Amino acid sequence: KKLAASMNVNVHEMDLLHCGGNYMSDGVNVAVSTDLVWEENSTKSKEEINQIMKSYLGIAKYHVTDDPLGAYIKHVDCWGKFLDVDKILITEVPTNNPNYSKYEEIVKYFESQASAWGNNYQVFRVYAPNGEPYTNSLILNDKVLVPITGSSDSDAAAIEAYKKAMPGYEVLGF
Repeated sequence: KKLAASMNVNVHEMDLLHCGGNYMSDGVNVAVSTDLVWEENSTKSKEEINQIMKSYLGIAKYHVTDDPLGAYIKHVDCWGKFLDVDKILITEVPTNNPNYSKYEEIVKYFESQASAWGNNYQVFRVYAPNGEPYTNSLILNDKVLVPITGSSDSDAAAIEAYKKAMPGYEVLGF
């Protein structure tokens, strides 16, 4: 507010509580969050939340999903990442993971959804056998900065998953 006042510009605030890690946009007019957005704004209806997202952010289609991690943190960036308007990367966990079926449900959901371009999403997977945060990456111009954990096998596979999904980009682990 102080910056806006010093520049003599108006501030427009959304009447919505929202965690940064729980918001993912395709850059056009589609966004994804977990149902944490509903919990944090329990005095508002789902329709009111959707209208706020449309009015302030231009979000025409707001996907609010269950969190496949369970009741951990409920941030979409812990398991998903838009790579392009019609590409999404979703964490893959071992079949013995107690939340395995929840991850697979998220994959099926997005495979059946139309992107802003009208085609169904291309779903790519990144294997995270020990909860590695590979989807919490940063796409910056022609580079993809991927968090790595020091596990040479899992990290290398994650880098390859990004390269396969994003040809032409330089994929770097940090």
